[in-house]
Amino acid sequence: MKREVLDGVPKAVIARRYGVSRQSVYNVLKAAPVTEKAVKPSKLDPFKGYVADRLSEFDLPATVLLREIKELGYAGGISILKEFVRQQKGEQVRQVIERFETLPGRQAQLDWGECGTITENGVRKKLYAFVLVLGYSRMMFARFTTSMKQPVLLACLREAFERLGVPKELLVDNMKTAVDRHALGEGVKFNSSFLDFCEHYGSLPVACPPYWPRAKGKVESGVKYLKGSFLVGREFTDLGDLNAQLDAWLSSVANVRVHGTTRERPIDRFAHEVKALRPAAATPRFDTRELLIRKVQSDSHVRLAGSAYSVPPKAVGRMVHVRVQRLEVGEAFEVIHNGQVIAQHRLAAAGARVTLPEHQAAIRLASRRPANPRAPRRGFRQAPTDAAAPYAAAPVVQTRSLAEYERLLESA
Repeated sequence: MKREVLDGVPKAVIARRYGVSRQSVYNVLKAAPVTEKAVKPSKLDPFKGYVADRLSEFDLPATVLLREIKELGYAGGISILKEFVRQQKGEQVRQVIERFETLPGRQAQLDWGECGTITENGVRKKLYAFVLVLGYSRMMFARFTTSMKQPVLLACLREAFERLGVPKELLVDNMKTAVDRHALGEGVKFNSSFLDFCEHYGSLPVACPPYWPRAKGKVESGVKYLKGSFLVGREFTDLGDLNAQLDAWLSSVANVRVHGTTRERPIDRFAHEVKALRPAAATPRFDTRELLIRKVQSDSHVRLAGSAYSVPPKAVGRMVHVRVQRLEVGEAFEVIHNGQVIAQHRLAAAGARVTLPEHQAAIRLASRRPANPRAPRRGFRQAPTDAAAPYAAAPVVQTRSLAEYERLLESA
């Protein structure tokens, strides 16, 4: 680090940029100028070009590069190689960061933060903070949740887009709800649902290189700032109250303070950036609810989260879809069959049995019918013949008077 490069630049920015502590920066600034000594040639010099080219294409560790350059004739050790690799990776990360530094609307960064626990409906749950930061203005959106599942992630993203606008790119780390695979040298495979969401709003997903957390340093700083400035010492009644206080803090503190890096207020820079962001309202609202598959039981109920919920009896034995945002008590959900909503419920406590009034009469009527009505006999029945006369209808017997029988005898 040269002194003239450091003068006039915030110490925290310099420390983050070069991956050193603030104390190291102070030491450099306090040190007296020294005459630069001639740089001695290094055993690594003939191989620096090769290493730089390999790192520009793949994020390779120093151990792999050491094996490769030894095959090319390198006779040095790994320490000097590690230092060069660190410098090269730091330069690439700096280029990634600075590429978007002055481009309004170009990029937003998102991340999660773990924030302890919270009691909801008598149950102790982990508390998470979703944070999104616009790269140019540093305008921040945040939301506390009790889950980091994909439906919750997409719901938070959708709300952020509706509040701020849609950026051209969305920078994420390799969270499982967004990235299925990001292997070195194989590229990125995004999760299909996350990709559908991004395509719906027209925002290009970008994944950070593995093990390069500094590539999304803006949002990581935002998460730390939220925890230290807002959450510490905060009192609240429930999750809703906590998020209401968070909204007030964002509008009255976080987004109106003078930012340490830009030396401007995020709200002022956002006035310029918002012109480059696409309004989320220009696109139909994306349905972020999870779609589950259930089979309707013989009692005209479907099972969800340990409870039973009624549906019309005509759906018995059929496979239906249950669309729900979160599996939490009080959350509304729909039961869908053949593209039609056939029932709407709210999640009850585990072990409950919920039957809607409009389903009761139909279920009661269906329960009176035989579950398996007797099928018609598949055999045959033979009609009676003469030989089977005893089983046929009785013959007609002619009757005559007794006088007629006496006359017939006399004539004989």
